[in-house]
Amino acid sequence: MSVVLESLKDDVFTITLNRPDKKNAMDYDLLKGLYEAMKNAAREKAPFVVIRGSGGAFCSGGDIIAFKEAKDAEALIDAEAGVLNESIKAIRNIPAIVIAVMEGVAVGAGVGLALACDLSIATKKTIMNMGYRRIGLTPDGGGSILLPRIVGAKLFNEMYLLSRNITMDEAKGLGLVNIVCDDGEVDAKLGELIGALKALPMETIANHKDLVNRCLFAGLETHLDRERRYVAEFASKPLFKQRLDEFFRRK
Repeated sequence: MSVVLESLKDDVFTITLNRPDKKNAMDYDLLKGLYEAMKNAAREKAPFVVIRGSGGAFCSGGDIIAFKEAKDAEALIDAEAGVLNESIKAIRNIPAIVIAVMEGVAVGAGVGLALACDLSIATKKTIMNMGYRRIGLTPDGGGSILLPRIVGAKLFNEMYLLSRNITMDEAKGLGLVNIVCDDGEVDAKLGELIGALKALPMETIANHKDLVNRCLFAGLETHLDRERRYVAEFASKPLFKQRLDEFFRRK
């Protein structure tokens, strides 16, 4: 079974992360599939792209079991972060409206993935958490540029340093999500949102996103590369394996 599913219907290109048994944790195959799906969406010239997860979860971040079992965690994380970065850049640069549908959890790089999208819908019970400090890593996937530029430095520091859960009520108030709904309403709300977007002209979208990128996310590519180097560097240290062992003992 493919770890990333793609479908195109009524001008909506849907990308579904499909590792439900792992809460759609990101391994290399999933990240590569996500990037290929974004390229396919661009080739199809789909005006709308939806990114969501299967099994009632959006994305639980990097696959820490794979990190723990890897012979060379530094090389693995460096490669995965590199592919993830290409997807983040693709989301920001595609001349389409990209919508994240968040259910269950958005953790670690899953937070960065959701924040890179133009709009987002979340169920009330969804939890966001930076997660990285729990295993001794710095953020990747754009988390350390997207989040602080939306919420400010102090609150970003709190979210990263304390690694606390962010409820969707808080996320809505902070501008991290656009629509919060009950579990059973998410597809209907997504349909309503896309319907409202379709009722307006689409020819401005590429330029609109360029303006947003220049205003809010200037320097994104350079920052993503620095994130990748830092996270790979920490993964190379024996302390990282120790942190992973401690994490699994607590579970």
